[in-house]
Amino acid sequence: MTDSKFTKQHHPTGSLAFRVLVISLVLLVIPLFVQSIILYHQEYEEWLSDAQGDLELIGKERAHLIEEKITMSWTLLELIADQEEGVPKTYFSRAKNYVKPFYINKIPLPRGAKGNFAMINSRNNAIIIGREESKTEALVTRIPMTEITKDLGTYMNMQMSLVGIDEQVFAREDQIVFKQPIAGTDMALKLVAEKELIHGLHVQSYYYRFATLFFFIGIIGGSVAYMLMRRISKPLRHLCKTMERVSEGAAHARYREDKWGFEINELGLQFNDTLDGLLIHQEEAERERLHRGKLAEELRIGHDIQSSLLPSHPPGFLGLDIGAAYFAAKEVNGDFYDLFRLDSGKLLIVICDSAGKGVSGCLYSLGLRSMLRSLATVHSNFAEVVKIANDLFWLDAHESSMFSTLWIGLYDPKTAHLSYCSQGHPPAILKRLGEIIELGTDGIALGAQKIDVINIKEIFLEENDLLVLYTDGITEAHNQAHQLFGKKRLEEFILSKRNETAKQITDELIEEIHLFSDGALQYDDMTLIVIINTNP
Repeated sequence: MTDSKFTKQHHPTGSLAFRVLVISLVLLVIPLFVQSIILYHQEYEEWLSDAQGDLELIGKERAHLIEEKITMSWTLLELIADQEEGVPKTYFSRAKNYVKPFYINKIPLPRGAKGNFAMINSRNNAIIIGREESKTEALVTRIPMTEITKDLGTYMNMQMSLVGIDEQVFAREDQIVFKQPIAGTDMALKLVAEKELIHGLHVQSYYYRFATLFFFIGIIGGSVAYMLMRRISKPLRHLCKTMERVSEGAAHARYREDKWGFEINELGLQFNDTLDGLLIHQEEAERERLHRGKLAEELRIGHDIQSSLLPSHPPGFLGLDIGAAYFAAKEVNGDFYDLFRLDSGKLLIVICDSAGKGVSGCLYSLGLRSMLRSLATVHSNFAEVVKIANDLFWLDAHESSMFSTLWIGLYDPKTAHLSYCSQGHPPAILKRLGEIIELGTDGIALGAQKIDVINIKEIFLEENDLLVLYTDGITEAHNQAHQLFGKKRLEEFILSKRNETAKQITDELIEEIHLFSDGALQYDDMTLIVIINTNP
């Protein structure tokens, strides 16, 4: 086997690991990304809802803080007011210094204020908490807004302010607003957060999650999956390489198991078994080929021997034009014909069809041929020749159930007299003056059993008589549709002949059968003898 016989090589293309990675991305990572995009707006609404909740929580907590500070301030002012009753003014001045860190002082009583009151001081950004001292004065303290917003940080860039409890609060589309009344006062705490900042935080969180998902699943997970699949696909690459080497002629190449092979190992071992079986069958086929070649050569030799034993050319016989042909279904066959000139000047005409085909049929038919020739030379009684030949043939053939049909005739050229008999063989066809005459007798095939009586008939041949002898391979020739050539077509062909020679008729009949069969394989031997009486 040479490399020149392989004009096309198939190599693995692409990477299994890469394809698995791509499939993983398509079936796992991309759907997660798509899901994140689909859930983006839903999550944003949840963020807004959470922000609204945070505002409420912070507002209530800060409002409660303001309420506590206001209550504590009222208590402090009440204590200071109690201490001031009956105390000289100079003492109050000293007390005033004592409470200076609490921003306590006296101011004119604000309009509308009475008793304990709390007011918004926008100028100082503080809450004024006071106690009515008289109809003209009030003892007050203040709480800076910085104390209220202390520790609030910059959460959502939230803005906190105090408004009147009856003030209408409107929120723009880009804002979240929460208003919390402060108990015991005419004030309310107002908190405002910008949606844009919430959206920015949401986008930032979304990008962070997206990047994390891509990093851990796309990069780390994808890299691990790629390396793992590359390792798992190694046995497949090894199997492909082994197949490639085998295709290049390395019949000894075999797949080796891999611990990561799994199903590929089963496939590789099956490939090894298939290759081993193929090599065994190849060796057997080679031996069979040599055996067949030897047998074919022996059959060819047998064919040559058989052909050499049959008359290669019809004998020249005064007053007779003779043509003959035979075609074997196998290299050798059980048909034979014979045209044998006896010492008496008569012509022995024989056509035979043995039941067996191939070598066995050939051996039996040639043995019968030799018997007939030998007996015809020593016996003048034609019937006795056939009877003795049958008895001798029966001794050889009865155990193997072999038999042969036979048409035999003895022609005397001096008198144009023809003696004949047919032993289980189709009758010869005689065309005379446009009519068909069958020349046959009752008799059984030679070798079937011993025969006591041989029926012999006689006829005189006339000028232009056409005599055709044939085996059943002629009439049983079939075409592709399994239609037989048949006896009727044979007779019509014979009747159509006028001035042709015996050889022309023989060749034309064989050609007619070949055209009819249209290439269909024939299973029976075909043998034919054509004799034309040319004596006036």
